[in-house]
Amino acid sequence: MSLMKRYPFLPVLMMGVLSVGVANAQDLVDGPGKDTVQKVCTTCHDLGAVTGMNGSSDIWQSVIDDMKSRGADGTDADFQGIVTYLAKYYGPIVKINTDTAKDIQTKLGLTDAEAAAIVKYRTDKGNFKVWADLAKVPGLDSTKLTGLQARIKY
Repeated sequence: MSLMKRYPFLPVLMMGVLSVGVANAQDLVDGPGKDTVQKVCTTCHDLGAVTGMNGSSDIWQSVIDDMKSRGADGTDADFQGIVTYLAKYYGPIVKINTDTAKDIQTKLGLTDAEAAAIVKYRTDKGNFKVWADLAKVPGLDSTKLTGLQARIKY
């Protein structure tokens, strides 16, 4: 079943996101693919459509497919790079104090051990309150989380 059939609200959601406001290139998270997102996506709309939304790679692929069907111009490599970038930096929200280790692992691209270390730390020390708390987790390479701060909710 296609994502557009499973999520018929997606075009409406995107139109709502488009009306949220203007975002600039400096609002995008630095990372591989940022320049391609800026180049391809801003020919039709401002970056508020990107910075105002979170979704899995399936959701982003569906959005990109829709944009391509509306005439977005880019190569297959451009579009794959855009999906990869958006899924990483604007992927699903992570509820760091309540998500399971498996959810944290999957959503943030961590190892089993790193996700388990986060859950153990919060169990032993209490809920995370700020970004800097994650750097205190033994066994977690917090540099893997660079650029993902906006996706982590406390």
